[in-house]
Amino acid sequence: MSDINTSSQDNRRISPRKKPRAIIRVECRKGALGLGANICVQMLDISETGIRLVVKAELRPKDEVEILITGTGLSGPVKRLADVCWIVPMENKNWCIGVRMQKLLPYRDLQIIALNS
Repeated sequence: MSDINTSSQDNRRISPRKKPRAIIRVECRKGALGLGANICVQMLDISETGIRLVVKAELRPKDEVEILITGTGLSGPVKRLADVCWIVPMENKNWCIGVRMQKLLPYRDLQIIALNS
């Protein structure tokens, strides 16, 4: 899968991006109710404030999505509402998106979700 270069976004990050561990699973659903299909293909990176995802449905900036993160080590599923900040079409008919979570991810959960780099 091709990696999207978002260098224009890099300097605007409030907190550093980290790659997720392989044992972590993420789901993304359009809207705040958690209804509908999971459109997430892959999580590219995560921070306390946001996530960069590859999704299989076109979204628009300011769309609201529900993110659900699960995996070994977490005390339970981590659910967050998030707002789409940007979207870039990919060659494989997927889209790379950046979302800002409406509530910060606790540092402890980030340490479990992300690789130490």
